[in-house]
Amino acid sequence: MRSIQKVGIAYLILCAAFIISDCRRPASEILNEAAKNPNSVEKLDLGLGKLGTVPPALFNFPNLKWLDLRMNELTSLPENAGDWSNLEHLNIYGNDIEKLPASVSKLSKLRFFFAGNNDFEGIPSELTGTSIEAIYLDSNKIEFKESDIDIVMGFPKLEVLDLARNRKISGFPKNLGFLASHPKLRLLILKETGLKPSQIESARKLLPKVKIEF
Repeated sequence: MRSIQKVGIAYLILCAAFIISDCRRPASEILNEAAKNPNSVEKLDLGLGKLGTVPPALFNFPNLKWLDLRMNELTSLPENAGDWSNLEHLNIYGNDIEKLPASVSKLSKLRFFFAGNNDFEGIPSELTGTSIEAIYLDSNKIEFKESDIDIVMGFPKLEVLDLARNRKISGFPKNLGFLASHPKLRLLILKETGLKPSQIESARKLLPKVKIEF
């Protein structure tokens, strides 16, 4: 749990640092350099590259574990995203993505998903089948419906769910209590949503094993 929180904090620090950075290398330069020895590439940072679309060359690295595509003006991920078979960490923060391709369910090793500041209206069911431990969906368009609870229950390894700054969350679904039997969930972040303190207190009583940050 503590290691997952550290990943989240590091993610926020990195986002803040890169937002003010103006010395990023072009994505083409990064990919050309990586292509010299594709089998050795485990990490690619293409953040702030203004890509518009995901380059096909990203599928030439069979051992890729860590992929950062934050703030690239993306509206979708490619349909064959599931071909990143060794991926553990995926960062798509700050794009315009509202849905994941179905093939994402094939990413059996995926543990960390950073998708803050996109256009998701619900928790992506496509993450079912992964090894997801932490989901960051802050600043999206999520309402937190009963279907979202059902989806979360399908993530047996999930420990952290960040729904902060989803302004449309103004109430809890009727099946919120299901999360009390979730095997791993320990942290639910609901800061700056439309919820009231009284609603949070009721949720805390319903989910005594889950820390709710508000």
